[in-house]
Amino acid sequence: YPRRVKTRVGHKRWGRMWTSNHYSYMLKLPPKSRLKKHLTLTKLKKKADALFSIHIRKKYQNAEGIIQCYTCSYSGPINKMQCGHFVSRYYLATRYDERNCRPQCITCNIWRNGRTPEFAEKLTKELGDGIVEELFAKGRELTRNFNYQEIINRYS
Repeated sequence: YPRRVKTRVGHKRWGRMWTSNHYSYMLKLPPKSRLKKHLTLTKLKKKADALFSIHIRKKYQNAEGIIQCYTCSYSGPINKMQCGHFVSRYYLATRYDERNCRPQCITCNIWRNGRTPEFAEKLTKELGDGIVEELFAKGRELTRNFNYQEIINRYS
């Protein structure tokens, strides 16, 4: 049963107004059953980004759990590194492309804007000629109705 709670007039925090005196009684109603809410597009994107970032960083760590920055000589643990993108994450077509992503230190990824020239040079040595142009071309493709749940399922 709901219980009565003494509150001031106009305070509708818990339920319906019972009387309209200076002090009124309100019914404290039991909480509504919580419905399962669907994740919003923003939350799905955030979750997919986190899982993909962890996947990339784990892919390039050594046996001791140390990762070397792709564009400089810094080495650090998984929590000190980030997932750096050659073509910006703004472009959905290349956002989750593993050829486009490598682990980078915070300095290179944020303060030095990804060190794009060094990144491009190393990608060309690693994946061959034409990869830079291919990634730029793929990034320019228009991507609509992106399926973030598929990315979450693949990397979880």
